[in-house]
Amino acid sequence: MRKLYAILIASALFFGPATISSYAAGPTSMVTIGEGDDLFGEDVELKLGDPAPEFSLPNLSTDKMESLNDFIGKPTILFFIQSACYSCLQEAKALQEVKRAYGDKINVVAVGVDLLGKPMLVSWAAHNNINYPVLLDPIFSVPEKYGFSYTPSSVIIDKDGKIAFIHAGFRPDDVRYFEEKLDELLK
Repeated sequence: MRKLYAILIASALFFGPATISSYAAGPTSMVTIGEGDDLFGEDVELKLGDPAPEFSLPNLSTDKMESLNDFIGKPTILFFIQSACYSCLQEAKALQEVKRAYGDKINVVAVGVDLLGKPMLVSWAAHNNINYPVLLDPIFSVPEKYGFSYTPSSVIIDKDGKIAFIHAGFRPDDVRYFEEKLDELLK
């Protein structure tokens, strides 16, 4: 802990107050998935109002194949995670609270693109008491369809299966954007 304070003080002296304020804002750690350096894939330009790309993936806890169509009919938060991504964990926990608050009015679905595979994601989901489906996508097929090359990345899909919200990265205050969009979609 002393090292962290020493680094912050040295940074403030060398770089100025902007360093401390950007650190205090809660850095977002985005982790690359697949290949590429872009936040959004170059080949896919998903826009608000576009139909959400269909997919079918196994559920970590049941091994049952689940598709996007299984969740259509109510607003669905679909987000992409890796177990080694700290911001993914922050988003997963925040969305767990969102799911508790909204209950059966919404769906929350995580797509795990973990390079370490199913055992790591099963352990991660159990350890963090995840209360929504976690689907396994070891070949990164779904984030590619959605145009994402980093985790965490998320979309909200409306009850009709159209993209209503696109978000890359995560900071704890970002949960308010999800809630605002959900409130709008549930009116």
